[in-house]
Amino acid sequence: MQDFKHQTDGFETAKDREFYGLLWEQGCGKTRTAIHLSEHHYREGRITACMVITTKGLVRNWSDIELPAHSSIPWSCAVWPNKRFPEVPGTLLYWLVNIDALRTDPFVKRFREFVKLYPDFMAIIDESTVIKTPSAKRTRRAWRIGQLARHRLIMTGLPTPRSPLDLYAQVKFLDPDVLGFNDFNQFKLRHAETVIEMLGNGRTFPKIVSYKNLGELKEKMSHFTTIVRKADCLDLPPTRHRIVPVPLTDEQQGYYDELKEEMLTYIDKEEVEAKNVLAMINKCLQLCSGQIKLPDGRYVEVPTNRLEVLQELVDECEGQTIVWTAFVANAISIGKQFGKDALLLPSGLTLDQRQVILTKFKAGEGKLLVANPASAGHGITLTNSSNVIYYSRSFNFEHRSQSEARVHRIGQTESCLYTDLLDPDTLERRVVDILNAREKMSEFMLNKEFLRSMLEEKDMADA
Repeated sequence: MQDFKHQTDGFETAKDREFYGLLWEQGCGKTRTAIHLSEHHYREGRITACMVITTKGLVRNWSDIELPAHSSIPWSCAVWPNKRFPEVPGTLLYWLVNIDALRTDPFVKRFREFVKLYPDFMAIIDESTVIKTPSAKRTRRAWRIGQLARHRLIMTGLPTPRSPLDLYAQVKFLDPDVLGFNDFNQFKLRHAETVIEMLGNGRTFPKIVSYKNLGELKEKMSHFTTIVRKADCLDLPPTRHRIVPVPLTDEQQGYYDELKEEMLTYIDKEEVEAKNVLAMINKCLQLCSGQIKLPDGRYVEVPTNRLEVLQELVDECEGQTIVWTAFVANAISIGKQFGKDALLLPSGLTLDQRQVILTKFKAGEGKLLVANPASAGHGITLTNSSNVIYYSRSFNFEHRSQSEARVHRIGQTESCLYTDLLDPDTLERRVVDILNAREKMSEFMLNKEFLRSMLEEKDMADA
């Protein structure tokens, strides 16, 4: 495989750096470049092993797909929680660890053994937004790993899924001092404008109202990262987006009207918290797709017109279709509707089970693959299909962006069609508009007028 120019340029820029960041949009081939960088450090005698920290789903992607496809030197591999590191002389060892393992005591013990055996190692965090929260245990352990590694690399196509403050934890893994702040609160003071808001019982909290000094932050980042976008470096087929209207059933409409009034009542309160707003929006999205959570905690299916419309769209497609759904009940319903024609890729599968399903789909089995963007939206390549349908969605830009990139990436030869099933008279339409416009939810999540416009007929542009 021939490298693209941006891959060659990225490698040359980063090859002799102690740390670097590949902030490349999904599908631009950053994993291949990361493997070449680790091999370069190995050839130069700088490292004897490479530790890769990533999501659970991507661990097997590295061991079964990326390393066999892109390695140019002998390599060996250990996958957490394997209890032994393979002793294969003359190979570069890759230790693949899922991010959740970092929270556990067994990992700490195993990591000490790793450092003892391979004191000269490189550490890579693939999809580095997994450590965007400074207070999380796994983030702090990732920082410790970074302190001990000879070379460090972060990789992600979306470094700031929530706000510019997401950069702090990722960059601290690379170098604690490179941004000029070794304390998150100092970094926050420099780059976020806050106001003090009152809560009940006399409590207060600092509410972020805007961000500042972003030019300064961008300039600092430019010294140790590269940003690559597909549109700038790849000659990929075009993408098309369309909305297929699916009206709510009468029962859905009744529930929706109740939720709408509940949300409007909440917005009218003096204090509005982003996490509560997000929960309410996702509850409405869930209802629109045919499921509702009752006060007693039970989930109940609500009659929906979507299955019938989905059947028609899949039947119209000559090739295979990928169906993304954010809710478990949707996947179950689709599985019942399509029977053996549907391959389900639910969360909670072992890596082996997941790989078996993906291999079947890529081999042409099944008319559709049904998956959840939260668990399957990273790392996998599905360029054998160019027809994508969003049966349901959560209000999460990262999930949307990552899932779209599974088909529109290196290797795709067909124009990609993305279809959203939704009722245009609900907030679903507003959510899709925001996700497609690549808007940052942090910019408006606490804007009461904007939130109200999502629920009412009022145009969002007027908010």
